[in-house]
Amino acid sequence: MAQRLQLGQALGLLAAALLALGTAGCRVARPDAYPIGLYSVGSVTNLAEIADAGFSLVAGPARRGFLDAAKANGIGVIASPGSSAGEHFNVAKVRSTVTKLDGHPALWSWYLIDEPDMHSVSPEKVKAAHRFVKRLGATKPTSLVLYQGDSAKWYGDIADITMVDRYPVPWLPLANFSQHIHKTRLATNAERPLIAVIQSFDWTAHQSMLPGEENLRPPTERELRSMTYSSLARGANGIFYFSYADMRLKERKYPELWKSLKRVVGEVRRREALFAAEHVWWPKAHHFENQDTRFNAALEASVQSVLLQVKRGDGLLPPGHYILAVNTTSLPHTYRFRLPWETTGQVPVLEEGRHATTDGSWVVDRYAPFAVHVYGPLPAGK
Repeated sequence: MAQRLQLGQALGLLAAALLALGTAGCRVARPDAYPIGLYSVGSVTNLAEIADAGFSLVAGPARRGFLDAAKANGIGVIASPGSSAGEHFNVAKVRSTVTKLDGHPALWSWYLIDEPDMHSVSPEKVKAAHRFVKRLGATKPTSLVLYQGDSAKWYGDIADITMVDRYPVPWLPLANFSQHIHKTRLATNAERPLIAVIQSFDWTAHQSMLPGEENLRPPTERELRSMTYSSLARGANGIFYFSYADMRLKERKYPELWKSLKRVVGEVRRREALFAAEHVWWPKAHHFENQDTRFNAALEASVQSVLLQVKRGDGLLPPGHYILAVNTTSLPHTYRFRLPWETTGQVPVLEEGRHATTDGSWVVDRYAPFAVHVYGPLPAGK
């Protein structure tokens, strides 16, 4: 029940923010669009390309000119209220910024602070900033970004929207990303929206932050896709990617990364009914053919599987139940799971032109490194 409330109320809050973008004459994001955002977008001239790629949100400045340009492109903006939570929180500047811009239709959220857990800003100071913004009569939700899921115990229920960023490629196992999204979801009120922030940059551009690390590189498209679906599997209600500026560093140094990200975002938009689906409990049983590789580097199941219920379907995803399974490792797996109910029908694999191998009770399938499979809609049970 809590999971059902979580998704409905969380998406209701996010949709309300996007609803403000529905102004005539603009490129408008649908009010119920799944939140997909992008950091460091640079000039307003980039917003049209970003909107066309499927993004509905960006992180940007609280400036009327930027907000007007975002509105014209149907994009919401997460923006600082003029000062970051902490020792030097400037109440006068925040009062001026919120008073002037809270009513702007493109303003999506007031960004209280980035990674307070990394920068040793106490939860009390973050709470004080949140309360001050609320006392000013702000109608837009507040948000903050955590560096690690462990910190959600202290910070997860302060802002209206909790975000968490993990950038593991290639210096950490990819499973670290999923693990921290999961930690944040478990430690955060189930009704509070959770946004996963996914790496879409090369650490080489920020090597001073990872002294001693070698062979740095950007994530591959398979890794981007795996992290994106892991966000859904672990209960995130929206996604941001970091960052556009890095992908265009030094005259588009990473054009292939930008193309890969656009393909992943395009797939999320195409499968939006799945990303807006509700998580449903089922008495899952699963098994790995190779028991030696059944755990990933985070000591969780190498393939993560969840049962989702699509209520508002479309031509691609009719209403019904679906099982999402994500390989979080660079190894192949033969993985089997028990269906929620026994069936005599076939189990289609979404957009793969095939049906899963099943005896009516179990499904068995092969998973390439970082592969994602979506099974459904599941046939009715016996």
